[in-house]
Amino acid sequence: MKVGIDTVEIKRIEKLYKKEGHNFLNRVFTEKEKKVILSLIAIERITTLKLHKVFKDLNSIEKILELSIPELAIYFGDNAEEIYTKLHNNMEFDFESYFEFYNVKYIFCDDIYYPKELFRIYDYPYVIFYRGNKDLLLFRRKISIVGSRNNTAYSNDALRSIVPYLTMNNFVIVSGLATGVDSLAHEGALKSKGYTIGVIAHGHNIIYPEKSYKLYKELERNHLIISEYFPTSPIRKYKFLERNRIVAGLSSALLVTEAAKRSGTQRTVDFALDVGSDVFCLPGKFGDKMSYAMNEYIKEGAILVNKLEDFGDELGF
Repeated sequence: MKVGIDTVEIKRIEKLYKKEGHNFLNRVFTEKEKKVILSLIAIERITTLKLHKVFKDLNSIEKILELSIPELAIYFGDNAEEIYTKLHNNMEFDFESYFEFYNVKYIFCDDIYYPKELFRIYDYPYVIFYRGNKDLLLFRRKISIVGSRNNTAYSNDALRSIVPYLTMNNFVIVSGLATGVDSLAHEGALKSKGYTIGVIAHGHNIIYPEKSYKLYKELERNHLIISEYFPTSPIRKYKFLERNRIVAGLSSALLVTEAAKRSGTQRTVDFALDVGSDVFCLPGKFGDKMSYAMNEYIKEGAILVNKLEDFGDELGF
């Protein structure tokens, strides 16, 4: 039977949270620290990786407010003056009204709802912005499904069987809301009455691709869409790569259906391996360009999916 998050699961998470203290400096952020983090994330030129480096070097969050422009230049180069001005202006900004206007909520990485799996990523997001049901972040069983935007019928046919099997076994389906395999995974979860999480590479105020409008709205209403970017953050090519690390890190396992030799899927697989997730691959046909990557992954140790029960055998259900 399909179940949602329950009080037993929430208590388990709370107990784990208190025991491991999995947050920056093993403590809860102060309100001023939260304001500093939001003020920095709001600046388009600053990446999460850069923030990790700065906070680590300073051994503090608030201390960045004390840095002069030349000192900021050590981290941000020629952009230091612009960042100095925007940071201090943002500290006076009314973020609560901004997020209310765009109907976007957020959780910091010291929050009980912040998914523990993301701490396996070196540059985990300090903040997750979301629309939808944040309870889905607490599900232990999550599997990410990725593949080509130009998939063939092979992915469609396979996911028509695989996704219902996974949702029946209480897995939340995670993907990147792109065209192709991503959309097939999300839509499969909806059709099988399961749950799904979309991870986007831009702000929530943007729907990309536009043809996915209905899918976006369904996930916002009854499922979940998350991003590490402010609601109005524009599309940038590098953000899709950053998004892929969250798609990989959010789940305990990754399934790849189809991928060409050179694609963003390759980096998602690399991220999954880096954090210790199981990587499942559909076997491909000899000489098929859309099967090349999967066959290489399998040769290098990925788990070959030959039947539905292979997931249970490897993941223990």
